[in-house]
Amino acid sequence: MIHSFFRLACCTLLLTGVSSLAPKAAAEGAAASLRELLPGEPTRADLTRALKVLQAWENDTHQEKARRVLRVCYWTPADREPQPRHRERLTGVLRHIQDFYLREMTAWGFPGRTIQLDLASDGMLKLYEVRGTLKSAECSETDGNDGRAIRSDCLRVLREEAGIDGDKETLVIFCNLVDWDPATRHIGHHSPYYASGNSQHGTAWQVDSVLLDVASLGVKDQHVQDRQYGRISLGKYNSIFIGGVCHELGHALGLPHCREDVAMRATRGKALMGSGNRTYGDELRGEGHGSFLSLTHALKLAAHPQFSGSVRQMGTGLRVKFSDWQLVPNAAGLRVSATISGNLPVHAVLAYADPEGGGDYDSANGVGVPDASGHFTLTLPAPEKKNTTARLHFVAVAVNGAATAGVWSSQAVSMSARITADAAYDVTKAVQKIEFDACWPDVHEGKAESPTVSPAVRELLRRLRAPDSSAGKPAPSAVPADKLEIALSDTLPAQANTGWQGVHFDRTPEGTPLEGPEGLFIHGLYAHAEAVHEYDLSGKWDKITGSACLLRQGFGVVQATIHGDGRVLWTSPDLKSDISASFEISLKGVQRLTLHMHGLKGKNGAWGAWGEPLLRRAAP
Repeated sequence: MIHSFFRLACCTLLLTGVSSLAPKAAAEGAAASLRELLPGEPTRADLTRALKVLQAWENDTHQEKARRVLRVCYWTPADREPQPRHRERLTGVLRHIQDFYLREMTAWGFPGRTIQLDLASDGMLKLYEVRGTLKSAECSETDGNDGRAIRSDCLRVLREEAGIDGDKETLVIFCNLVDWDPATRHIGHHSPYYASGNSQHGTAWQVDSVLLDVASLGVKDQHVQDRQYGRISLGKYNSIFIGGVCHELGHALGLPHCREDVAMRATRGKALMGSGNRTYGDELRGEGHGSFLSLTHALKLAAHPQFSGSVRQMGTGLRVKFSDWQLVPNAAGLRVSATISGNLPVHAVLAYADPEGGGDYDSANGVGVPDASGHFTLTLPAPEKKNTTARLHFVAVAVNGAATAGVWSSQAVSMSARITADAAYDVTKAVQKIEFDACWPDVHEGKAESPTVSPAVRELLRRLRAPDSSAGKPAPSAVPADKLEIALSDTLPAQANTGWQGVHFDRTPEGTPLEGPEGLFIHGLYAHAEAVHEYDLSGKWDKITGSACLLRQGFGVVQATIHGDGRVLWTSPDLKSDISASFEISLKGVQRLTLHMHGLKGKNGAWGAWGEPLLRRAAP
């Protein structure tokens, strides 16, 4: 799980790092066999090319030498003592995870690359013991303030004991916040349990218990009653919570969520950054294939300073430009090709298709490797959800570990597509976005758009250039009877107000298009909560259609309601950044129409919008 309060702090585009490889792990990894590639994945030649680009950067004579290691803290609340054998157990856990990453990276063709552990002279973890300022009862699994307080305690100890600036490191914080009753074998935790980061820095909050031990991963005949997961074997408990360490560490290293496709699930198991945090080590008990690292994420980690051993220009951010897009739906999903250029060599372009709802855990993913000219081709499988909208995200990764998005792939170049009932891609909205992005800079500067621009994008540009006002527009009640359809933004509201930056039509306050999960809206109403738009219909319209959503800039939660003469006609579900709600509502006899946008968690981030709201009526 990625926790939202850490989003702004850690999901920057400027990245850092360094490592050195453990000789034993490197030797073991070199013996592993290469994984068989599935249809739609890059060829071995592509992956070899990516590796050569990385090695050319890392072996340059200007290489900067430094060593990046994980910094591991053990935080105990003020009213507890550390769990028994915690240093020995956690050394085993992180060595196991180090070997997992090494094995997965080697299987993809990137041998010797894995996380680097900070070991003491006795071969065990250099563990920073932290006595907390909070008591156990003051801590919550989901309270971001608790996570900040715990991290602050750890930063202080790192600074005072070792002169380490933890804000510039990748931190793993094990929190001693498990409640275990050995008599009843009931266990549960109330620890912060989330992570975020990039190749410069990151933090993963984890949980320790006396049961957390790699030696127990294979145990099937002993059971515990977990507060969240119910009655499970001791081995499954360790799969979930050691897998959780591996998964959250992935976030701290800059990996977003994703999901494996059906073919991968049948042969490889579950993707680590999907639900693979709960299947880690299942194969040791004969309960499945276990977990694997997606190729998409292996290519990102290959350049991470923890994995590469290189800190060359690790503080340099990546700036890229995409051009020559081609999106071609086919039987395998969506074939995407484009050309990329940037200020740093780019060895991989990662693609995600994230369907509405479910967070980003169900994102399909694919990867392309640019050639010497920057051209790449990739295949993006369709998500398993059908008849839905998906956001397509394209993330560039540079040889120094920098990427154009971290754990939030939605911060990268993004566009929308429709996944049809037969699991095919409809890329109409995606093509509109590509076309708009290509011509908007010139149009914004007052230049004419290309004569080849599509009618839909031409209309959007016309609206963005028009005055941002309802002055001179007719009230819906005054629209001539022979006009059977009209955009609500083309009519005069009886009243309109929003909770932030005023009233705007067909655009955001910055003058950019309204963009929700469905893509760009040609016309719509900006409705940052709390927002009210009221219209005089005088009973002259039959129905209203459209959708309500949170704009792409939003990060709050909103709910939309439509009222007719004070009566609720429609209420949306809770709307987050990946969810929109369509409506088609009868207005027969309605005199006064009111659209409300409510902020369910306050005003902060509640960038609501009404997309394509149209009044309709039958011919007289």
